Amino acid sequence: MRTLVFFGATGNLFTRKILPALATLSAEQEFTVVALGRRFKDHASYRAFVTQLLPRPSPLLERLTYVQGDLENPGELALKISPLLGNGPLYFYLATLPSLYRDALHCIEALAQGRNPKDLFVALEKPFGRDERDFLALEESLKSVFPEEHIFYVDHYLGKGTVQNLVVLKAENLFIERLLSREFVQEVHIGVFEEEGVGERGAFYEETGAIKDIFQNHLLQLFTLLAVDIPPLCAEDQKECTRFFLQLSRERARLLSQVRLPESHEVQLGQYAGYREEVRNPSSLRETFFFFPLFLDTERWRGVPFYVASGKKTAQKRSFIEVLFHSVVTPPNRLLIEIQPEERIDLVVSVRKPQRELESTPVTLNFTYSGAFKASTPEAYEKILYDFLHHDRTLFPDSSFIQEAWRLTDRLLANLKTHPPAFCRYREGVLTPEILFREKRIPDEMYPG
Repeated sequence: MRTLVFFGATGNLFTRKILPALATLSAEQEFTVVALGRRFKDHASYRAFVTQLLPRPSPLLERLTYVQGDLENPGELALKISPLLGNGPLYFYLATLPSLYRDALHCIEALAQGRNPKDLFVALEKPFGRDERDFLALEESLKSVFPEEHIFYVDHYLGKGTVQNLVVLKAENLFIERLLSREFVQEVHIGVFEEEGVGERGAFYEETGAIKDIFQNHLLQLFTLLAVDIPPLCAEDQKECTRFFLQLSRERARLLSQVRLPESHEVQLGQYAGYREEVRNPSSLRETFFFFPLFLDTERWRGVPFYVASGKKTAQKRSFIEVLFHSVVTPPNRLLIEIQPEERIDLVVSVRKPQRELESTPVTLNFTYSGAFKASTPEAYEKILYDFLHHDRTLFPDSSFIQEAWRLTDRLLANLKTHPPAFCRYREGVLTPEILFREKRIPDEMYPG
């Protein structure tokens, strides 16, 4: 029997995202779960908590065991966990603060003693380290316990159906792949906007900030998927498909080395008005918002600005890529790839109005999974956990991409430290992506009075 061991099983990520996915998978997959955390004193109180979170009775409840423990004492925690593991393959999942990864690995090392490495697997959540050097040290520590092909770096955006569909959209539709170039594209907008604040993740955000939390992973994943040259898609053969995605990952990593970063005057950082009270740090300058352009020094994209932005406590929850084309009409033709709240792809074109005059109007050609297939795509974490259990690394970023993403992020942060950009505090619940990408900054009227 496979056993999944979750570090951080009382945290926000586990309870909101991972737990529901596990409940769905438990109806069709055989595994047991050992949940580790500090919040609850015993299994009974944790089970009562979990029962409230699940929408209906689930076989997961009978397969789940809770262990209270502290990673400050990894050896002691390992002694508590060891009797629960059985003799089957072990899948360790790190859903804790990145600063606790090394303590978790000390615990895992103790649990791995005497076991065959081919039966040991690990998945861990971003950010992977604090910078490039820290990532390389983390990777070295992971490889001392796990074979390289058993290490799964999780970016849940790659589990979303529309993000995966971006690959197919370009690989299987040659005209779209050709359209995505400087010959036709005026500018690109990539945004990740959230209505909520940091909530229970205050300690994490003070440690990390928006650039490391969102830009270094989610945004660079979307940026490179849109910008990379994609060959025709692989056949159904699994080995060929794996080679296709491995080659694609390497090309995306190489693309990051060709990025030209913005000047400090092109960057705006911000923090929502109530952040300091939430994290109980009245002098915090940790960014919860960023906006700036990226440029690619390649023949295909030279001169095209890719505006990237992310913010918490904005007017709406949205993640998307918007491509604005050179147009003879206003507003311009555009391609919208929306990831949330609804996974959809829109192409906005001009057509003649139904009247005698030759007058045009924009219309939207739309694709959604629910409209085309009468079904929704699986939740991202269902896909992630399923692939983890079946050792499929296709949709997990490889170490070369992560290293280049950190290298780029380190350069950006070093530049911003040397030449500090504009920093503002903004009102909560008013900023929209449309306003931001139109104005290319947070307007003055959105600052607190």
